[in-house]
Amino acid sequence: MQAQLLELRTQNYQLSDDLRKNTTELNAVRLKTSAYFLFTWIGCLSGVCAQEVDALLSENEMLQGKLHSQEDDFRLQNSTLMQELSKLCTQIEELQHEIKELKDGKGLQAESSRPISISVEGELLRLQTENTALQKKMTGMLMLVIVVENQHFQRHFLDEMYLVMATHHQWRYFFFYVTKKPARCRLVKIHYFCTRTKIDEIQQRKEEELKSLNIRIQNLQGDLLSANQVTHPDVACPVMRSIACQSAVSQEQVESILTENDALRTNLVALEQIQTVKTQEMNLLRDQNMALNVELQQRRTEQESFLAQRDDLNSQLQEVNRANSRLLEQLTELDQWKDRLQQELEEAKKTADKRKAMLDELAMEIITEKSRHKEELSDVRLQHEKEVLGVRARYEKELRGLHEDKNRTEEEIRSQLRDEKARNKELEGLQQCVEELQAHVQSMEDTKGWFERRLKDAEVHDQLHFHIDLFGKASDIDGLNLQLTEVEKERDVHIETIGKLKQEIKDTVDGQRILEKKGSSALKDLKRQLQLERKRADKLQERLQEILTNTKTRTGLEELVLSEISSPSPKQQRGDSSSVSSFSYGEIMKEGATSQSINKSASGSPQSQRPADLSDDEVGELFQRLAEVQQEKWMLEEKVKHLEVSCSSMADDICKKSAIIETYVMDSRIGNVLSLGDIPYILYTWVFGNSHRMVFQYRSFSRNVNICSYFKYSAFGKYSDPLTFSTFYYSLILKWIKK
Repeated sequence: MQAQLLELRTQNYQLSDDLRKNTTELNAVRLKTSAYFLFTWIGCLSGVCAQEVDALLSENEMLQGKLHSQEDDFRLQNSTLMQELSKLCTQIEELQHEIKELKDGKGLQAESSRPISISVEGELLRLQTENTALQKKMTGMLMLVIVVENQHFQRHFLDEMYLVMATHHQWRYFFFYVTKKPARCRLVKIHYFCTRTKIDEIQQRKEEELKSLNIRIQNLQGDLLSANQVTHPDVACPVMRSIACQSAVSQEQVESILTENDALRTNLVALEQIQTVKTQEMNLLRDQNMALNVELQQRRTEQESFLAQRDDLNSQLQEVNRANSRLLEQLTELDQWKDRLQQELEEAKKTADKRKAMLDELAMEIITEKSRHKEELSDVRLQHEKEVLGVRARYEKELRGLHEDKNRTEEEIRSQLRDEKARNKELEGLQQCVEELQAHVQSMEDTKGWFERRLKDAEVHDQLHFHIDLFGKASDIDGLNLQLTEVEKERDVHIETIGKLKQEIKDTVDGQRILEKKGSSALKDLKRQLQLERKRADKLQERLQEILTNTKTRTGLEELVLSEISSPSPKQQRGDSSSVSSFSYGEIMKEGATSQSINKSASGSPQSQRPADLSDDEVGELFQRLAEVQQEKWMLEEKVKHLEVSCSSMADDICKKSAIIETYVMDSRIGNVLSLGDIPYILYTWVFGNSHRMVFQYRSFSRNVNICSYFKYSAFGKYSDPLTFSTFYYSLILKWIKK
């Protein structure tokens, strides 16, 4: 039974290690699913989520395959354990049957030899039958407890894995659930180990009582033989009294065994109640699983609606591209008109030589107008710089108090959008003014006549101003094109650095996985070595038990054993009662000493001498070997514990680092996705109005902040003039339309 218990404990330790590994894998899967869920949500908003969804589906299938493989392995292990337990139970029953047959044979011989000991032998047979019945009940209880615990553990593990895979969207709830479940499993295991230790103690007591009863029966038989030989009644009376006393003691022992049996039955009832409570918990978990499946279907319908919205946005983009093509055609017409105006300018220069006097007067007027225009420009620049400083301060305050005053920032952003719309409307009004001027020029050309001189002078004046503005705008557009190319180059460099960082992250994750595999292989090797050392120690213990069963060698070994028991080593004091290494030689020697003291007190046999085959040196060598083996076992167990602690700490560090890396990568992706779509949102609201304001509410704030920061570092550095700034802004919009 002790060997069976040792094997069951080793198997239980292996199963607990598998459970720890599975829990770590479950936590990692939950973190990954939560990160991927956030990423898919942002991707659906931005309209670029098809590839990420495919990757998530493939990873989900891989995880399901791993789950099925782990379930198959667990079922195989469970089936092998059940087969081994059934074999052990059959062997125990066969041994008990043989013991019964031997005891029955002894009883028949005693009946034929001595008719006086009929009552004593009847009591002995009754005690033996009760003992066998109790042993059968104990084995049945052990089997029931082991089978119920194993089935409950299997169901609990499988249901938990299915729940995690089915409800990866609600990772917070399951994280809270899984942190509490191992505590319950540990409590059940502790209760199971306590019951098993109690059962072992009861079996040991029963064996000791059986030994003591056998010794007393032998003594009684000897006394009866001596009483039969003696004919005096004075000698027979004390013998009968001693027999009656011993029978009373045996009856008391039987009553104590029956009380222990009742206590074990109460424990069985408590275990059945625990099983019913756990079945109720399983039903609750199944209901939660159904509710989460319904939520998953709702999320899928929402995803389909987002895909439909994406298709609508693509159709709107196509319409915008068509409008851009129309604007390009208008620009080509404007270029043709500019060439025609240049030809007219050359003709005007020829006529300008004849009218120098008028031109001098016009030059004086132009100088005055330029000075006035410069003054106005300086005033406008100062006002614009003041506005820029005010806007910068306002945005800094808004960024500092972003989490506290969200409503206020939204109102300010809306006001800015209205200002931008007003500016766009002003630009449209300026375009209309230009068209009206062109129409006026054409009407003036039609109405030529005696007003020809004044009209030509006015046309020359307007054309000069117009061409000066055109040349300035063309130079500004070239500078802005250069800046845009530089910005695009910087964006490409950032994209390359992001790819390199992703590759480095993948390399580090692969290295960590390799290290974990190496650590697991080293742990397996150490466990194998531990099992080999345990087998060797068990063989040595069996040999020592065989030596100790010989009554001749006990007297020589008592002093050494008692010295070890009185002065235990610190490692033995620290040994765990549930571990395999704590089952040391000292406990066996204690049992041997107690049984020997019982034998001496009951029989009063003289001290035996040592056999001739074992000497003091050999016994000392055996003790030295035993001490060395025990020390090696302790060292190996300490190494295994240290490796387990280091592996768990490494796994925690890896999980934390992977979570930090994933959050960094997600932030960088979100920043890139949102910064690329800043300017198009302004044009989108200008073209389609405010109908889609709620869809882009989350993106509008980040766009405005990015636009302001971009113009802060790029636009206002070179183009502080409001007119050049407006041309720069308009050219950016046109370039985005072309793309």
